[in-house]
Amino acid sequence: MKKIITLFTLLCFAAVAEAQTYCTPAPTYASSSCSAYMMSITEFHLAGSSGAIYDTMSCTGSGYMNNTSMSCTLAPSGSYTATINTGASYNMNCQTWIDFNNDGTFQSTESVGGLNSFTYAGTGNTYGIYMPSSATSGTYRMRVVVNYSGMGPTYPSIDPCMSGYAYGEGRDYSIVISGGSSSGCSGTPTGGTASASTSAASCAYSMVNLAVTGYTTGSGISLQWQSSPAGASTWTNISGATNATETLASPSVSTDYRCVVSCGSSSMSANSSTATVTIDKIYGHISYSSTAPDTTSLFVWLIYHNVSAGTLTAIDSVTTCMDSLSPYYEFNGMGTGSYLVKAQSLDITSSTPGASGYVPTYGASSPTWGGATTVTHTAGGGDSLHINMAYGTVTSGPGFIGGLISSGAGKGTSGDIPAVHMLVYLKNTASGLVSFAYTDATGAYSFTGIANGSYTVYPEKIVDTTYQSPVLTLTTSHETITGINFKEYTTSHTIKPVITTVVPTPSAVESVSVFPNPTNGDIKINWTDAATGNANVFVTDMAGREVYSTSFNINGANGNAQIVMPGIANGIYLLKIKSASINYTQKLTVQH
Repeated sequence: MKKIITLFTLLCFAAVAEAQTYCTPAPTYASSSCSAYMMSITEFHLAGSSGAIYDTMSCTGSGYMNNTSMSCTLAPSGSYTATINTGASYNMNCQTWIDFNNDGTFQSTESVGGLNSFTYAGTGNTYGIYMPSSATSGTYRMRVVVNYSGMGPTYPSIDPCMSGYAYGEGRDYSIVISGGSSSGCSGTPTGGTASASTSAASCAYSMVNLAVTGYTTGSGISLQWQSSPAGASTWTNISGATNATETLASPSVSTDYRCVVSCGSSSMSANSSTATVTIDKIYGHISYSSTAPDTTSLFVWLIYHNVSAGTLTAIDSVTTCMDSLSPYYEFNGMGTGSYLVKAQSLDITSSTPGASGYVPTYGASSPTWGGATTVTHTAGGGDSLHINMAYGTVTSGPGFIGGLISSGAGKGTSGDIPAVHMLVYLKNTASGLVSFAYTDATGAYSFTGIANGSYTVYPEKIVDTTYQSPVLTLTTSHETITGINFKEYTTSHTIKPVITTVVPTPSAVESVSVFPNPTNGDIKINWTDAATGNANVFVTDMAGREVYSTSFNINGANGNAQIVMPGIANGIYLLKIKSASINYTQKLTVQH
């Protein structure tokens, strides 16, 4: 008779569970998830205290399957291992819930386990499913959801209804809880020993793994994890954290954790020991001031600001990872001090020197270190500094601006060396940032293919104070400006122009052509409709210094001449040809 009553009770629970109306997961590209991307469940396996769920059914293309005909039995306070696989060749996230109160809603407090950034089929991805000690006997609906980790949140923040998700699938099963009771214990329980550790999640940040051992177990015992800022002893319940083991998102500051063990029948409780997670990090997300590039990875530097010495030193670097839909960076263990961060896009199409695109940017959104935001960090805490990437826009045209940058301690030129790989900005006096370039091994930089207009040149180096160039104006009659030179004074940490006047070079006439360009040092000059006589050839570097000269005879209106220039090093130069009817200037690239 007792077995009949128990069976009848379970059937009643099942009827209640099935009578509820549950949300139906509906990812945007459910059909594609099944056919093209296979971002659906290909295997879910859960072995219970008795029975097992083993689901290898193919997806329907709807993004959801009701498999409540599959069930197994679990026990309160029990720990079980689930296996999850998908057909996707992409990383996926998953989360599992049990509707313990049979109200038709999978609440965050009913989450029983999950896994972040697991890989595609055949890898045997496993994770723990934990039953709270307060679970009572009955039949309940369990939901498992997988979503594409590149376009969705991570466990434990996945939405069981998949609202707004692009790819993935949800499946429901039945779970029978057997052996639960809300009473049975008595007296004050034992709190046990708490432990806390961190582990890497799908991105750079960490997850906190909590566990309590040596506590009183049995019917009527319930658990509740609490947290407090480290050393503060101001304890707050962690919502949904009612299992012996929990995985939580990493806190932003150093945090103490403990588990409260309670006996329901006697209303007595005891605290576990305290476990501490120490946080020492600077972190942030990257956003874009214009359209996001195809390649969203960025390289981020951490720069230490020694306030007393007045120095800035890059001490660490990372490549961003994708946290949901945003690039994320994190630095750990840097200690107390003042810091800056700087990011540069790794996308070659949206961050090309000399072209429109994203320029190297300091947090929060400055192309120069002087406008950067400083984080005053204290060890044992977490500080965020987000970066919005600055964008430069080039209006194309025939214009050219170039020069050299040298470096030395004193005011003279003796002992000066090329300033190699120095960042240089071109600014438009009308609208601001245009583009960026880097100096080469000779200290030369150039901006080509820019529209006529007014510009300034601004070299950028951390710690140095920059004095930008005079206003440089390109016109239809003067589309090339060279000799915009600077010197970095390493003693005073300043970068100053060393030009006195700016002399634009007249534009090339169309009756002359020079090829090949780039050249190994030998060029051929063609002319048409030219006056006969002598023509002079001059080659100058970006500082306006002559590195080669020669002449040839124009012996007819149309013709050509071969010029051999031995000993010219690789680099960018200006070629000038002058005669009675020719006044030609062209950028010339020498590449051996």
